[in-house]
Amino acid sequence: MPVKDRVVTWYIRNVILPRREIIDKPGFVITSLSGEYHTILLRDLFLPELLFELIENNIVQQYDMKGRQALYSAGKKFGYIYSSMSSFPTIQNSSKKEFSDFAYFLVRFVEGTYAQQAKHKLELDKKIFTISFDDYIICRHNGIGHIMTEGGITGIWSYAMQDKSIEGVQLECQGRGNERCIVLCAPEKIIKERSNKFFREQDLSDQKFDNIYKTMNAIRPTKYSSNSLKKLLNAGFFKFKRGVLSYKGHRFFACDSYILYFLEEELIKLENGEQILFDTCFEYGKYLRELYAGVDYQKFIPDFFSALGFGDIFVIPSDEIKIASIYYPWTHLSEKSKYVILRGLMSGIVSSSLGKKIEFTKYNISVKNYLTLTIIA
Repeated sequence: MPVKDRVVTWYIRNVILPRREIIDKPGFVITSLSGEYHTILLRDLFLPELLFELIENNIVQQYDMKGRQALYSAGKKFGYIYSSMSSFPTIQNSSKKEFSDFAYFLVRFVEGTYAQQAKHKLELDKKIFTISFDDYIICRHNGIGHIMTEGGITGIWSYAMQDKSIEGVQLECQGRGNERCIVLCAPEKIIKERSNKFFREQDLSDQKFDNIYKTMNAIRPTKYSSNSLKKLLNAGFFKFKRGVLSYKGHRFFACDSYILYFLEEELIKLENGEQILFDTCFEYGKYLRELYAGVDYQKFIPDFFSALGFGDIFVIPSDEIKIASIYYPWTHLSEKSKYVILRGLMSGIVSSSLGKKIEFTKYNISVKNYLTLTIIA
């Protein structure tokens, strides 16, 4: 059996059939994990690969090493907190066999979701994790990969080792002309033996799946959105082939919603970073509207983004242009977020639809038993 077919078979048997990914509820994409004491339900989003490529490209072009550090920090913080929320096994609470079995599962999941092939090597006594990929998301095109390749993977390994000082470096990358992408995660001393160009981030927080998160992100019936991802897949609006979700040939990947919050938090620390991030998302929003080829944003936005997990979305009839998302993914960072990424995306889509520049510069949130986000132009 070809390698990819074997991976897909494993993915269906171990991920889809046990309903670890819930995609049949409008407004929601949920990862279901079996925790030690209860089932863990995490809010996922399907996100466009090209958007992340543009963010990395523009941030690195504008800020060079400071930008690279910010991207890496966002990725590592995301990987660490995602592992914590998921109650992944750690070297402290599992046997070597249990830990090795989990590492195998995680790599196979990554292989079936983010790449075409993955191989890994564990050296637990030295806290070393090496993984190589073929066709990994984002960096395969731009050769950067600080968010999801270096940062995200390092955050997961740092949590697994319960050692925040562990860092990671991408030694090779297909986007830079190498045959494969290779990431090394290890203590700094070992990293220095292989590369003198790497980043550090130790301000990492543990967050656990609790009743607040469970309540705020609970699946609820939608009033305005009727399309789930499964429905749009069945209708052929999205395509799913060999583990890859795509829209008109453009790849989307599943990712916990924390990634948008951490990206914003880190990038707006850069001088003028908030505007660069907004403008980049605006640029992608315009491109997405052109890809869609229609101008009815009042239909496209709810249909498209609700299916990708952004909540129950609708355009509010008003003298101003207002877009609301009921049940927008909530995290502990929600109440201080400026929602730059979503505002930029929607600004680009609406501007391209109407043929004039529209910017969602204002927003408000309502926090009850769920989060409602309203953006206003």
